[in-house]
Amino acid sequence: MPPAKIKPMSKTYSIKSGCKINLYLKILDKRRDGYHNLDSIFYPLSRPGDYIDVILVPGSGISLRACPKSLEKSSNILLNTYKLFAAATGFRPGLKVYLSKNIPVGAGLGGGSSNAASFLLFLNSLNRATALTREKLFELASELGADVPFFIYNRPARVTGKGEIVSPVHIGLHGLHLLVICPEVSIDTARAYQAHDQKTRDSRPPGDSVLTTGPLTDNRSPFERIILSNCFEKTVFAEYPGLGSIKTQMLQAGASGCVLSGSGSSLCAFFRERKYLSQACHTLDRQNVSFYYSRIN
Repeated sequence: MPPAKIKPMSKTYSIKSGCKINLYLKILDKRRDGYHNLDSIFYPLSRPGDYIDVILVPGSGISLRACPKSLEKSSNILLNTYKLFAAATGFRPGLKVYLSKNIPVGAGLGGGSSNAASFLLFLNSLNRATALTREKLFELASELGADVPFFIYNRPARVTGKGEIVSPVHIGLHGLHLLVICPEVSIDTARAYQAHDQKTRDSRPPGDSVLTTGPLTDNRSPFERIILSNCFEKTVFAEYPGLGSIKTQMLQAGASGCVLSGSGSSLCAFFRERKYLSQACHTLDRQNVSFYYSRIN
């Protein structure tokens, strides 16, 4: 998948910011800096996606308007991205920024991280005289958040370290139907990690969830088996049993695999046959659960 698209219209720019899902996620240990070492497979998607509209104005500095309005706060990652880029380059253009948020917050889809990476790339494209190298952009992205470096790359990747080590992989999911399921539940990432750490201390380190399904196989993939697995599932499903119930329903409807994305609350269900996909969609519709459909080409 190519990087976020930037469409100039005079001095107005429209930036599309996608999301990611985790096909595999295992937390290895907690680092001294407070982050966690992880081993994960990230897969980028264009839907659901956010829109960032930017107007160049005289002077310097940035103003932000957002929908929903609750995102208009000083801690918004777009404002932090502007400040970090300005400190690194001295480039401080006058910008009016409008964020239209479609990626659910607290869903494990990396919406905020994607916004930051897309905006960072945009600022670098404006700063032609002293544009930063890709390596420097990765460095700044890592300062903004653990998932931000992946969105600079924005292709299927194995992500390790705290998220700053991004290695390209080929994942053969050709021809599969995908539902990104977004229940109206927002999960705080920090709390999810705390619950995972507590569970790890209280028992043996959690392995694959008992609800995690077996391999997805594609003859064109270099991986003989693609295991959908997320170590957050045990703790998240214990606190939010409705999410575990949705996963079970997807498997019963005929999904070839279903897995929690990130620390939740979204789930990703893969289908080989359209008839099973239709059954799953009807099941979700009856419960008024939002979802996004993609055909993986």
